[in-house]
Amino acid sequence: MNCPALNTMLTERKSQILKIIANGYITTAVPVASSTVARTHGLGVSSATVRNEMVALEEDGYIHRPHISAGGVPSDKGYRQLVEWLDLTSGPQENDANSVRTGLSESVEDVDEWANTAASILAALLDTVAFATPLRSSLPSIKGIELLELQEMLVMLVVVMQEAVVYRQLISTKHTVTSSDLEQTRNRVNSLVAGKSLAALRAKKNEPERELDRQVVNSTMDVVRRHEGERLKSRKLQGLSRLFRQPEFEGDVKRAQMAVTAIESDDVFEDLMLTAASGQGAVAVIGTENEQNSLKKFSVVVCDYGVGSEATGVVGILAPTRLPYERAIPLVTHAGSSLSGIVARVYGRS
Repeated sequence: MNCPALNTMLTERKSQILKIIANGYITTAVPVASSTVARTHGLGVSSATVRNEMVALEEDGYIHRPHISAGGVPSDKGYRQLVEWLDLTSGPQENDANSVRTGLSESVEDVDEWANTAASILAALLDTVAFATPLRSSLPSIKGIELLELQEMLVMLVVVMQEAVVYRQLISTKHTVTSSDLEQTRNRVNSLVAGKSLAALRAKKNEPERELDRQVVNSTMDVVRRHEGERLKSRKLQGLSRLFRQPEFEGDVKRAQMAVTAIESDDVFEDLMLTAASGQGAVAVIGTENEQNSLKKFSVVVCDYGVGSEATGVVGILAPTRLPYERAIPLVTHAGSSLSGIVARVYGRS
């Protein structure tokens, strides 16, 4: 996540005007004119003074104008400043908290279904697309491997994950291998990979000296990558039609294509899981702060849930940058903490 540097020298008047423009645009999706700012909110200054302050805000990168005679629209930097001003310690709105509590209490008693229900609630309350990944071991690790001789130069690799998932993969060898070769290779490779995650295997600097050992280790890593990819593909999505009804999508086919690309991308969700793990509560990533190109016109609010490092998932939303952050961030945090409470009970940790 790349957060832009914020100008801490905003005057009180500029801060007020930025808040008025941001909140007005979030509510109406219409650029906020200087006359509207001066008239509606009683700043006690003229429209000309407001215009001058808006020019300064634009020069500092907090707002922009769609065209020269238009009102102000918050930039990503402006939205980030708005988020920095928020007091997020008070939790979600009472009605939102009640909706989460009621929805989860009425859901089928299954952790994956609870996650799906949480996503559905977020989509309905925030009128955008919401997502949840099923609860999984935080760092899927390998229980062990087995090697089976099929032909003289063809071996089957069997990888057993700690989650009791079994994968099989064929390995073509460059030379004939014997049963004794396979047994020795199996023992050596098991000593390298058993109990290890993909991240741990990647971190190892020294490759095995023997060619067959290297083949088996590399194939094992391919299997774990596939395992992690399948874990991401099982994510739950709710509210896609709600997202596409937002004004930002009117006549903007490219924006819609970007949204679909993001939602379908395993790499995007891998990044979101890392982002969620980096914060206490929900983390908001706004527009160009996103490293994935498909997310550059969107904001993501994401929160992890689970029991420590043992088993985790993520829940969150993807929305236009014109998002009511003051409501969305506490709500996603509450959804994550509610799911964590459920998981703790299931795992006997409460």
